[in-house]
Amino acid sequence: MNLNKIQNIGFVIKMRVPEAAQLAVEICQDLMTRGGGIHFAEEAKDIATLLQEKKNGSKVHVHPKKDLPHHVDLIVVFGGDGTFLSIARHMKDCQVPLLGVNMGTLGFLTEIKKEEAKKVIDEILEKQSVAVSERALLEVTLVRDGKTVFQGPVVNDAVISKGAIARIIGMRLAVNGVHVSTVRADGLIVSTPTGSTAYNLAAGGPILVPGTPILAITPICAHGLTHRPLVVPNDAEIEIQLEHRPGHVLLTLDGQDAVDLVEGDRVKVRKYQQGNLKIVSSSNRDYFSVLNEKFKFGMR
Repeated sequence: MNLNKIQNIGFVIKMRVPEAAQLAVEICQDLMTRGGGIHFAEEAKDIATLLQEKKNGSKVHVHPKKDLPHHVDLIVVFGGDGTFLSIARHMKDCQVPLLGVNMGTLGFLTEIKKEEAKKVIDEILEKQSVAVSERALLEVTLVRDGKTVFQGPVVNDAVISKGAIARIIGMRLAVNGVHVSTVRADGLIVSTPTGSTAYNLAAGGPILVPGTPILAITPICAHGLTHRPLVVPNDAEIEIQLEHRPGHVLLTLDGQDAVDLVEGDRVKVRKYQQGNLKIVSSSNRDYFSVLNEKFKFGMR
């Protein structure tokens, strides 16, 4: 993917990890000698203040995280997959490439190693191009009594799940208006290929290769041996109606947003039509290399 001249770079940092903050400061200090703008999500305002005092031709800015994509040409994330998702979910209206630097343990979305972060960023600035993996987003809508009460974007998954002490819940599943099944389980996951290696995998769902135009619908501890993960096209209209709620039930999007459900609620899931998430890929490893490295895939 060729870029327009990169003049402004955004940074999202997992501030609870001192090493992430330190690496970000080192890279930003180097970038500031090149000129251009440095932009931070608001939780890193202390770092922004520190750099502003040492600035050398660059301007340092701070924005609410949801506004950051509108001010930059590239966003670098220092953290784990949770930190990555916290900014990726704001990409519905502005598809800026995201480069994830893994400061955690697994970091499947943040595939750039911290040791190679500076080199990768330097290469991007020199070549003014990046290798980008395009990932489809989903739009999830909660309808109650015929009215939309909640709507949000999904990068990884939408999860309907029972509370800690609730009993099995009952859900009516339909695809493209056609009844599929009534599922009795601890919950149900609708996962994108990007999220297939997260909760979906832990619940026994399939690994979906990024870029494949499919979704996985995976029951959580189904009360019935015949309920298995279902793979559908990603342009399908999925609807899940909560029919039996013996206790607390939640709808959770990417582990970031959550809303309580009541009986009769309908959760609609469809592909977001206005654009894809753009993730900067490592130039020296492919998806299956990452799969082997992170998960020891297929090893005995």
